[in-house]
Parts: sequence; structure tokens; C-alpha cells
Amino acid sequence: MARTILTAVLVLLSSLALAQGFVIQQAPGPGGQLDPEARRRLEQYRPVFELQNSLRLMLELDKQKNLSFTKAQAQKLLPVLKDLQARADLKPADAEKILANIEDKILTPAQLKWMDETQLKRQQELRQRRENGGPAQGNNLQGPGPGGPGGPRGGGLFQAIQQGKPFNPFKEDPAKKTLADLIALLSKR
Repeated sequence: MARTILTAVLVLLSSLALAQGFVIQQAPGPGGQLDPEARRRLEQYRPVFELQNSLRLMLELDKQKNLSFTKAQAQKLLPVLKDLQARADLKPADAEKILANIEDKILTPAQLKWMDETQLKRQQELRQRRENGGPAQGNNLQGPGPGGPGGPRGGGLFQAIQQGKPFNPFKEDPAKKTLADLIALLSKR
């Protein structure tokens, strides 16, 4: 019960910080602000960005002492990850279910704790850089931004969200590479 409450609080805080960082950093409008409709669309995709960030953290997680993935975990994760790779469109509700499945049925409490603590630490560092007027780089968000294919950092994906077109961040780098690297890592188990 305490783990569930702690996880829920950490996810909520992570989500709020993630969404805030995403909107502020990735906003294409003047002054770093999105119009309300664009903000609403991006907010709907928060579960997709949380899943994306979790998979990136899982690559780092495997390098931590006593936290690397077991063969059994790899066997459970691989079909999920390959499904993500194949999808043309990743709906927020699907991303939420996939992440819940990974967290509830595959990762251990120690692995979840490391991921939560690492994410919170990075969000605090990002917030401090912003408050100090420094560049907000290094937030490890791999969500769409104003650019990418067609500009810096995933503009094609950002446009897909804004236009209501199919969206799967794992179809373009850097998320595509992260997913491929994680699949390759787990395939060796």
C-alpha cells in the first residue's frame, strides 16, 4: 500500500514536472508559450512521453549494480518493446497501460525506486538550471519539439500531434534508437 501511494505521488510529480518542462522547452510559439489548444493536445500525450522517458531510464537502469534485468524480465519485456516498435500510432491510453504493465508486473520495487529517484533528481536539476537562467538542456526529454526531421528534435512528431495524425515517438530518433538499443540489450539475456 505504501509503495503504491509513493509510486502514485512520484508519478504525479514526475508527470507535472515532465509536462511543464516539455511545454516550456518545446513550445514553438513566441515567449515559449503554446496556445491553449496545442497545450491541451500535448497534455493528452503525457502518458506517451512518460513511457518514452521510462524506456530511456531502463537502459541506464540495467547498468546499475544489482538492478540489471533478469532473463525472465527480458522475456516479458521483449514482446512489449517489439510491439511498440511496430505500432504506427501510440495512443495515450495504450501507453498508460503498457507502462502500468511494465511497472506492476515486470520491474522490481528496487528498480522502480531507482527510476523514480533518478527522474526526480533530473527534474530538480532542470528546474534549478531554469531558475538560475541557464540553458534548460539535458532534461532528457525525448518528446517532440519544434524541429527534428524538418528541424531540431522531432518536429515531424510535434506536428503529427498538433494535426491529430498518427503519432509514435519510437518511429523517429532519438526514441527509435533508445528502443532499438533496449531491445538489443534484452535480446542478449
